[in-house]
Amino acid sequence: MKQQLQRRVARGALTGVVAMAGLGLGSVAASAASASCVAANGVRVTGADAKSICQGISYYHGKTITLVAPDNVGGGFDQYSRAYAPFLAKYLGATVNVINVPAGNTVAGMNFVAGTNRSSTVGLTVGWLNVGPIVEDKILGIPGVQFNAAGEVMLGASAPNLTVTVALRSAACAAYDSGFAGLLASNSAANPVSEPIQTTGSTTFNELVLNGVFGIHYRAIPGYASTTSLLSGWLRGDGCVITAPVSTLGSYIVSGKAVPLVVNVALQSNNQYANYFRGVPTYVQAEKRFARYIKNSTQRAAVPVLNLAGQTSRVLFVPPMTPQNEQSALRAAFAWASGNVNLKLALSAIGAPTGYTTGQVAKSSYLAYLTDARRVTMYLTAVGG
Repeated sequence: MKQQLQRRVARGALTGVVAMAGLGLGSVAASAASASCVAANGVRVTGADAKSICQGISYYHGKTITLVAPDNVGGGFDQYSRAYAPFLAKYLGATVNVINVPAGNTVAGMNFVAGTNRSSTVGLTVGWLNVGPIVEDKILGIPGVQFNAAGEVMLGASAPNLTVTVALRSAACAAYDSGFAGLLASNSAANPVSEPIQTTGSTTFNELVLNGVFGIHYRAIPGYASTTSLLSGWLRGDGCVITAPVSTLGSYIVSGKAVPLVVNVALQSNNQYANYFRGVPTYVQAEKRFARYIKNSTQRAAVPVLNLAGQTSRVLFVPPMTPQNEQSALRAAFAWASGNVNLKLALSAIGAPTGYTTGQVAKSSYLAYLTDARRVTMYLTAVGG
């Protein structure tokens, strides 16, 4: 069994198996062939897809679903998984177990889910797509991603992940205490920004393209395999500037250890860190405010790529051989969970955004992201050292 797991995970090992939400509430209050039913949480299922959804709910009732978080406990995907798990379980009448597959900076976890495509229990393992390393794999040829994301079933997506670029508050990084304006004003080839970066990932992609758009001279310090190792290195002074989720860096901003420089999108007003981002520009605002630094056609071509990257959501997916009824039930469960007020409160409490995007829109956005990203390959060469 251990050898089989190792083969399926590909670039890492399975760690941190934690049970979540074994609720098993109620049952589907209709036959599997009915055109309408009541989900396990009491929500009536109607509409054009009701028959398929009801059959899927009937299948999942009493079963165990594995939800793969492709990062360590406490990471952004882990936080989302643990927030969503009880709500998915409640709708489906299932048990949802969260497991962490963190190796390869989210790649191993994605490979794990995609690798269940031909198993006898396909559809009982779901997970999150992290489009950053997928894009990097496609345009830079970085080995590791073992599936075609465009062929996976995208069930839906959350609100865009909040990504913030911050500077360490220290004597060595004091030039950036005044924010993004201070960074741009003090930056030069003789005075580059020192930036620890992760091996791959969406935050790395954002940071490097941000540098390209604004012509920032920087010294990349690569090789951090996870957000945890990146934070450790940054806090001990390996470099001044890093990019990571707001939910991860928010506490450092509150404590005064970090200075927020720029954020991908504006924080929602109910976000617990919103007050600390007053005056911090979003990508779009920075492009207008500091347009004089965007000097040539290559930099201008990277602007829409950065903006699209900033709008990228966390996508919940299953392999393509998952039966249609199960896909329908999972889509319905994810949509219901995303709109639930208690889930929104749970996400806001950790500084994460709330929202919902259909799987169709998520796939369209991914394809556009991949196409546009091919134009900025020159900015991503720091990945991998």
